[in-house]
Amino acid sequence: MLATVLVLLAAVLHATWNTLVKFSGERLLVIASMDTVALLFAVLMVGFVTPPPFDVWPWMLASAGFELLYRVLLIRAYRVGDLGLVYPLMRGLSPLVVLGLTLFFAGEHLSTQQILGILLIPCGMVCLLWRGGGGERLPWSMLPVVGLIGLCIGCYTWIDGQALKVGVNPLDYLVWLTLISAWPFPLLAVSNKRHAFMAFWREQWQLGLSVGVCVLLSYALVLWAMQIGSVAEAAALREVSVVLVVLFGMRYLKEPFGRPRLVACGLVLFGMLLMKLKL
Repeated sequence: MLATVLVLLAAVLHATWNTLVKFSGERLLVIASMDTVALLFAVLMVGFVTPPPFDVWPWMLASAGFELLYRVLLIRAYRVGDLGLVYPLMRGLSPLVVLGLTLFFAGEHLSTQQILGILLIPCGMVCLLWRGGGGERLPWSMLPVVGLIGLCIGCYTWIDGQALKVGVNPLDYLVWLTLISAWPFPLLAVSNKRHAFMAFWREQWQLGLSVGVCVLLSYALVLWAMQIGSVAEAAALREVSVVLVVLFGMRYLKEPFGRPRLVACGLVLFGMLLMKLKL
């Protein structure tokens, strides 16, 4: 029960920061600001945490690599696609990736009911391609990019879960992973857009701080949930953020709702209930 609550809280935070990134016209600067907040947190905390065991470092390096690629592709996808299409499609694929990796490599036991619930989530995302899935709201040429984002999310989620199974403390893992992965975008912003980056912090520091805090808390809650529960189930339950993002896109970005998004949200919710209810 605790793992479920943690993941649902993380989903709210994740939906919030993605909406803020999409809402901003300077997405590179927002991502750089987000990572700056995370990096400052990690630097302040490094003296209070323990370095992970040696056998955890390869997992962290792999996770950091997938996260950096995810950020690069995310900026590109949000530049041209609706939040209510890009986010659900990329997030909908990740539970399928985690499920496959878990069943084939991790040996984690999942019931048939849990597997069916997880599979309903990517099925719901396919509905978004019906009537309005391409064209001006998300060019068809961007679908491979969105699919690659989902692959990155699934891979780093599964990798994080495996690292935590070794027995590393989630806070230790979060701090050291952040030190590895959070510096490239701030460095890029300072090198190529120094004046714009400084102006962004003067004028929109609340946005940068909010996104950074949301990212840190969301990641910390998911790591905690994966340590005490099922990695595949946590990855799938986190996708309740899909429903929130579709609603946020409709409310704040004036994106249409429509039948495909309604069906997609319904399948996500039904899949979550199927995973958690004892039938």
